[in-house]
Amino acid sequence: MKTFKTIAFTILSLIIIFLLGYVFARAFMIVYTKHRNEVAVPDLVNKGYKKAQHDLYKEGLYIDKKGERNSSEILEGSIIAQDPPANSMVKKGYTIDVIVSKGPELVKIPSLDNLSVDETKIRLMNIGLEIGSINYSYSNEIIKRKVIYSQPISGMDVPKYSKVNLVVSLGKIPTKISGEKGIYDTLLEGLENENE
Repeated sequence: MKTFKTIAFTILSLIIIFLLGYVFARAFMIVYTKHRNEVAVPDLVNKGYKKAQHDLYKEGLYIDKKGERNSSEILEGSIIAQDPPANSMVKKGYTIDVIVSKGPELVKIPSLDNLSVDETKIRLMNIGLEIGSINYSYSNEIIKRKVIYSQPISGMDVPKYSKVNLVVSLGKIPTKISGEKGIYDTLLEGLENENE
């Protein structure tokens, strides 16, 4: 009787071990198979669209351009954003959505001739530009403290938030320089008076 119980216990133990082994092996195969079909999404930000498409294809993934957006940081034609993000695990055959850069937003430099520096500043601010350097020069055509011209010149397209340099009039070109002062001293005087 004792031998029968021992044999029965041994058989029952072997069956339980076999069943547990089967369950663990099955679970392992499911996990292994699942991970074998998954890949990490590459980082596509700052990559050109064609290069990103090629990189995804090598991983068994696809790309879909969902839109375009202006960007002053990322070159035109390169990717600004992606979904899902880099290093996410996805199944092979998955499609990655991307937003592509249209480059910086461009604005046209307005005519600034004959405006004061304050008027120029307001006009530039209204379109997303700002004053860069200010230089001074004599002019027989443009009165003192008014803009002679800008650099870049009016009508040119420039990226938004760019700086526009100005040349401002010191008034008419002096016909005679009195005393021992040279032209350089006269220019400096004009500049100092302008800043007062």
